[in-house]
Amino acid sequence: MQLTFLGTGTGLPVADRAASGLLASVGDVPLLFDSGSGTIGRLLDLGVEPTRLDCLYYTHMHSDHTADLIPLLQAMDLSRRTRDLHLTAPAAFWPFLDGLLALQPWATPSTYRLCRHTAETGPFAGPGWAIRAAPTHHMPGSCGYRLEAEGKVVVISGDAAECPELVALAQGADLLVLECSFPDELAKPDHLTPSQAARIAAQAGARHLVLTHFYPSCREPVVRAQAAPFFTGPLTLARDGLTLSL
Repeated sequence: MQLTFLGTGTGLPVADRAASGLLASVGDVPLLFDSGSGTIGRLLDLGVEPTRLDCLYYTHMHSDHTADLIPLLQAMDLSRRTRDLHLTAPAAFWPFLDGLLALQPWATPSTYRLCRHTAETGPFAGPGWAIRAAPTHHMPGSCGYRLEAEGKVVVISGDAAECPELVALAQGADLLVLECSFPDELAKPDHLTPSQAARIAAQAGARHLVLTHFYPSCREPVVRAQAAPFFTGPLTLARDGLTLSL
């Protein structure tokens, strides 16, 4: 299994970080988690044809995680795609998607079928991988995902608050990918700080913690210093283009 960070930034643009997007590869099957602005270009840079993706997973509705969804759907239709596209998202996502498509009907699939899978009740899984979701309390309906494949476990929080559901989802994860929006001194109730993320990783017994989704106020030395008292395992601060193999 392999993870590539397409975007490690937020809704506040910076030159070296695109908005949220993460590509997980299980064998030769690519799974896309979120698609903030810039995701399509980053996929092309990797040699991944966006219109050939079959599995999309969304953590919540905010634009820094969804801005490239409508362009993706439109591109798939323009390419005359015929295979089913499996889109997993929280239940709260479906009115949001319907609203987007009502405003932009040209992105409504006409050559292929869009199969909707609700994260809380039945995320889409394929041969060789299992996946489940849990609430993250970032906003109503937001969720994180636990991906199990090839004997490994990867957990992806999306945006999150410190909560017991996320600790439970992350139990024993080989790789725990948590957002880290702000340093401790700028903590907000709907995002994680370095110390909060580190506590979640320690409580879950995660083997390797990867932090992402940094606002400009998150400086690497500060993030590491604030996380260190709570998590003593391997800690990686993700950058756009980073690839990790399990």
